[in-house]
Amino acid sequence: MIFLHAIILFAISWLFFKRTGTENPFVFWGALAFKMMMGVALGLVYLYYYSANDTWLFFKDATILANQAHNDFGGYLQFLWSSNDGVDIWSELSNTQERSLFLVKIISLFTFITGNNYWISALYFSLISFFASWNLFKVISMHFPQGRTPAAIAFLFFPSIVFWSSGLVKETLALAGIYFLTALFVKLTQIPFEGRGNGLLQAFRRLTWWEWLLAILSFYVAWNLKYYWTALFMAVVTSSVLFYFLQNRILIINRFKIISWLLIFSLLSGIVSLSHPNFYLSRVLQVLITNHNDFVAISKDSGLIHYYNFTANWSSILINSPWALVSGLFRPFAWEATGVSSWLAAIENLFLLVFAVALSFRRKPESGNTLLLVSALFYIILLCVFLALSTPNLGTLSRYRVGFLPFFVFVITYRNPLLTYLFVRIRFRHK
Repeated sequence: MIFLHAIILFAISWLFFKRTGTENPFVFWGALAFKMMMGVALGLVYLYYYSANDTWLFFKDATILANQAHNDFGGYLQFLWSSNDGVDIWSELSNTQERSLFLVKIISLFTFITGNNYWISALYFSLISFFASWNLFKVISMHFPQGRTPAAIAFLFFPSIVFWSSGLVKETLALAGIYFLTALFVKLTQIPFEGRGNGLLQAFRRLTWWEWLLAILSFYVAWNLKYYWTALFMAVVTSSVLFYFLQNRILIINRFKIISWLLIFSLLSGIVSLSHPNFYLSRVLQVLITNHNDFVAISKDSGLIHYYNFTANWSSILINSPWALVSGLFRPFAWEATGVSSWLAAIENLFLLVFAVALSFRRKPESGNTLLLVSALFYIILLCVFLALSTPNLGTLSRYRVGFLPFFVFVITYRNPLLTYLFVRIRFRHK
């Protein structure tokens, strides 16, 4: 069984390589091997290091469903579709919360075909995630030649990003969905206008049917696993797409670009706030505070982000947002590290801090990509602040921030003078 799935995994990888990766074989196979190793490593870390066993509990529930499929396939399919809590199998599951159960159902499809093998199932998940990250890397490399190395760092090789988006966890498929949607967004905003027709309609027609089908599936999966990532992402992206295609047709939008973008974003955010009960304006602050207090109650004081007089009102949110942003991007600092995982996180954060500072020495910003930069920054800042305020535990936050971290790494390494200097030095030494 293991040998058979090893052949299948390699065959799928080879076909994908022949279709998309032949120009970069070393990068492709290196990134794929790294992704697969991290999928296995995540399972080992949860098995021997972390007391919370999310990934193994997901797998345990998935095996229960897979066994149900072997005994009663029709009942299994019905449960996948309806999740009726009145069936007998419901009481056997540990994860009955909506998003967790959604992931368990997906994992059960893989446990069913792998004979309840955790490691092979984790490799399949990692392969899906790799396809998404490689696709985004290719799209960015095509449209932004100077972005090839930053994209490789951010989406293929940055350790914590690869680790937390591999294996049997929600972030693996949720981030894959965000990656596919990002690739589509980049393509849309790089399509030039033709004539005086409807530019947006022209752009939509340039994309293939399978890209739209993949976008719908990506949104569905990401929404069901990480709805707050997806809601914010779609509000930012949709605002930017509308702005991109309206700015040359409506004079006032082109004249007041920032104000126009903010107005579009505010309108769409208001619509998005109706899409989930936790986004209702009457509840959002209370939900944020409740999550914050729940984490404080179960966390050690040394591993917490401490806020000033944190209460459920907008003035408190605004006051504490700068510290939340700094903490979400750069903490734990080196002097705050206390264990192996904390030290690894601190080393990565030092890298982020150094490159963020070095970016300020870039001589001239690149014209023509302002919209993409604004979109990325809005998504990074808003999601970072939200996560840091609602999840003040630095250890847990290091996992949750994978939703925005790849984009932050790309932004701070793109045309970064320090990265350019390092590559020049490396090339000089090899001559």
